[in-house]
Parts: sequence; C-alpha cells; structure tokens
Amino acid sequence: MGFSHTTGHVLLGCCSSAFLMEILMSRKPSSANLVTFLQFFFISLHGFIVTTKLGKVGPKIPLKQYIILVSLFFITTVANNYVYALHVPSTLHMIIRSASSPASMLVYCCVKRQSPKLTNAIGSVLISSGVALAMYGGAPTNEESKGTFLYWCIGVTILLATLFTGAFTGLQQERLYSKYGKHPNEMLFYTHAIPLPLFIGIYPQLKDTSSDLTLDTWLLIGLNILSQFYCTHSVHELATKETSVTVTFILTLRKFVSLLISSIVFKNNLTVYHVIGTVLVALGTYVYFDFFSNRKQRPVTMKTKAN
Repeated sequence: MGFSHTTGHVLLGCCSSAFLMEILMSRKPSSANLVTFLQFFFISLHGFIVTTKLGKVGPKIPLKQYIILVSLFFITTVANNYVYALHVPSTLHMIIRSASSPASMLVYCCVKRQSPKLTNAIGSVLISSGVALAMYGGAPTNEESKGTFLYWCIGVTILLATLFTGAFTGLQQERLYSKYGKHPNEMLFYTHAIPLPLFIGIYPQLKDTSSDLTLDTWLLIGLNILSQFYCTHSVHELATKETSVTVTFILTLRKFVSLLISSIVFKNNLTVYHVIGTVLVALGTYVYFDFFSNRKQRPVTMKTKAN
C-alpha cells in the first residue's frame, strides 16, 4: 500500500480532531454527545449542498442499503461517548479501542471465510500491543477511584461490543462499495444525515449542555467540527482504496500518533512504555505492509484493489 496522500490526510485530520476533543473533554466531559451531534449536522449540511445539490441528485446506492451501515455507525459513535459518563478511566477506554485492528481482522476473516496473510495478522497485533502499552505508560494513577465497579463493568462491556460493531461497519461499507460502486461523498452524507432524527431522544441533554458553554469552548467545538469533517472525508476516501482491515489498521496507527501528541503537549513525560510502544508500532507497520519482502505487490491479499 505505502503511505499515500490520503493516508496522510487521515492522520492529519483525525489527530487534529482527537487533540481538540481531548481539550474539550478536559473542560466539559458532558459535551461529547453535543459535539457529535454538531459534527453530524455540519457534515450533513455540507453533503446536502455539495453532494446532493440541494436534493437534486439522488443516491447511487439505494437508501435501504444504508440502514444496517447507519445503525452500526450511530450505535458505535454514541455508545463510545456514553462510556465517558460511566467513569471508565480514559486510558482503559483507549487501550480497549486500540484492539480494533485485530478485531476488524477477526470479523473480516469470519465473514469472508478467508485466512489473513500472516504478516497482516502479526502486524495488527504488534501495533495494537504497542498502542496499548504506550497508553498504559501514560495512565494517571488516580482515575481508578472514580465511579463504581458496576458502572466500570458496563462501560468495559460497551467498549468491547463497539469493537465489533465498528468492525462490521467497515465490512458493510466495503460490501456496498463492491456492489454499487465507490461513492465516498455520498456515503459520508447519508451515514450522517439519516441518523440525525435519532438525536431527538437526547435533545434535553443537548439543550442543557449547549446553554452552559463559554465562548472559547464554542470556538474549540467549531475547530473540532472542521477537523472531524476533514478526518471523516479522508477516511471515506481511504475506504475506496483499501480493505476495511487496512483502514482500521491506519486508524489504530492514528491513535498512537494522537497519544504521542497528547503526551508531549499535556504531560510532557515520555516513559519507557512509550519507547517500547513506539518500537512495537514501527515494527508492526513494517510487518503489516510487508516491507521486508522484496516482492513488489500489495500486502493485503484478501481483496484486490480496484482502480
């Protein structure tokens, strides 16, 4: 695959969004769902104007085909936000989500009934281990005192479940591209526009949160919305070029980059865990993309890239 411009855009956009989100969560943890709603609204508004030409251009992929994809996407996004309210330590939150790459590969192989390339499997495990180790090294020691054990168990269960709903989301997206052609801008619009009515169920929470925000917080939210739009647009573009497993791998790599930025900006203390984690991530990247091989071919053999 190599690191294309699209991959670079994913890393830049998503790391910026994560960085701004971390600042927001440190200031106003209860604003997670409000930020998500505003992200969905902005992306939907942009898509309605640019992609559908104010509703004049119909979808290339039938709307009914989006139902499963949208359901999985919405459930995964909102469920991850609610984990913050259950007082699950943010480090544990990130560590569990760092296992998304092997979870995606497991789901892909079970559904497709194909065995992954050995280098892909080893690389996914290495990079997930590296991210998890680095996150553990940066864990604040006083977070464990928050919340009750029951809430902790519920939160961890939700996180584990969203690993697989997220994997199925990527697989469904790949299936639709394969069957109906690749329309990333259309998919970006409909996956954000269709779930908008579902936010009515949490409208009271959104209203209360929005009425209690300062001007500088609104500015951060605005910057986060723009960076998230750039991130999701780049991810959808990447999904037209790579398998869902590789997309998940890139997003896991993004989490590691975000972690290093967070450690430098907010903590400024890189530990031995970060060093070992960096080595594992670098090694996992080399192994996954088969850079040790002299053959000039794509490392992912489960699906041939359609140009």
